[in-house]
Amino acid sequence: MKNFRVHHIMCTNLYQGYGYSGAFCENMTEMVTWLKEHPTEKMCLVTDPDEICKNCPNLKDGIYCVDATNHVKTKDSKLLAPLHLTEKEAYSYGELLEHANKYLTKEIFETSCSKCQWYAQGLCKYEDFDFT
Repeated sequence: MKNFRVHHIMCTNLYQGYGYSGAFCENMTEMVTWLKEHPTEKMCLVTDPDEICKNCPNLKDGIYCVDATNHVKTKDSKLLAPLHLTEKEAYSYGELLEHANKYLTKEIFETSCSKCQWYAQGLCKYEDFDFT
């Protein structure tokens, strides 16, 4: 079973082909394609690096994003309750999008994503989220 990071619900939904590096983009495109082709396949929801993270240049020692403060894990953890999700539970991508459709508000989105470089560049915004 694949692992899937909580905040990646937003990232995969809003992905436009931009990323940290060619290797990251190639992997992200592959993962987004897989998710769309397998919307009922169960994945384990995590607050740690997942398959999408494996080619991210910000991943350090396979466990930290950028540094030992691991701020991305905190970001993931803070999304669990508002989206009514449980860490280490199995969800399909379709189910995760249903949770987003039901519980994701602009305020939750902004709180989670406003410090991300892709948001700052205008590549991600709540209004573009596709809940289907």
